Amino acid sequence: MQAASPGNSPALPKLLLYLLAVMLGGALLAVPLFHLGKTAHGWLSTPSWQELGIARWLRGEIERANFTRYFNRAVLVSAIVLIWPFLRWVKLDRSLLPAWKPFSAGLKQWALSFALASGLLLVLGIVFFKLGAYRLHPDPRWFKFGEPITAALGAGIVEEFFFRGLLLGLLLRTMSTRSALLAGTFVFALVHFLKPPEGWQIEDAAVTWSSGFLVLQQIVLGFGDVQFLLAEFATLFAVGWVLAQVRMQTGALWAGIGLHGGWVFGLKYFSGLMIHNNGWLPWVGPNLKIGLAPLLMVLLTGWIASRLLRAR
Repeated sequence: MQAASPGNSPALPKLLLYLLAVMLGGALLAVPLFHLGKTAHGWLSTPSWQELGIARWLRGEIERANFTRYFNRAVLVSAIVLIWPFLRWVKLDRSLLPAWKPFSAGLKQWALSFALASGLLLVLGIVFFKLGAYRLHPDPRWFKFGEPITAALGAGIVEEFFFRGLLLGLLLRTMSTRSALLAGTFVFALVHFLKPPEGWQIEDAAVTWSSGFLVLQQIVLGFGDVQFLLAEFATLFAVGWVLAQVRMQTGALWAGIGLHGGWVFGLKYFSGLMIHNNGWLPWVGPNLKIGLAPLLMVLLTGWIASRLLRAR
């Protein structure tokens, strides 16, 4: 664990400024990116490109993309462009990251945590199904594991490396352990909460130069919805808190990658099988990451994981 150094300036204000710059950059870039996509669609529809397989795929992706999707991509581009100046600003170095060795013990922690998180979440989903909160999809994807596994590995590795590796390391360098855990968990929940309400959209014909800022307005208004705040933000905070505690307990990222990946796998796989029946908030939401029941399951999973990891 990194000790706080009096010679280092606080990282949290810099991090919050980076997130603000990323969101504003995304709002500014979303409209040009939207028009670029529409122009590309027209270009790919010309006779010289129409029959090419990759051109047909790109046209289909552009046709399905609504404005909020362009906004999300614009935020991602903004985050990538600004990450290097941010890392130089906070004086990134290798000491911020926890150790990866020994690999054998790390892989065992990963496998145990993945099985625990995905297994308990899917059990919760089965309980919801039996209670009538969900119904079986007309075309359930029982054996389509590719997308859930890819999402689980991607989110588990990338997000744990960033949030529990770099970010928590930065905060531990200038804050007490408890303050760093709280701040890091809040930022983790905040980043995942920064999206417009489910189902809200801007029609293509209504997109103007200020549409990106209209999306930002909807994101801010989401914090005024108390029921939704309790149902989703609290669960995201619990996830971040459990992952941070496991990282501190083990001194490595393996168990956190396993838990994070297991939750993502369970969420994606269950969503491919079931359809939500409305009217169950705040206990049960449209997916297994929203609601007070998933929040309690996350905390239970974290408690069991801590006990098992301590025993090992």
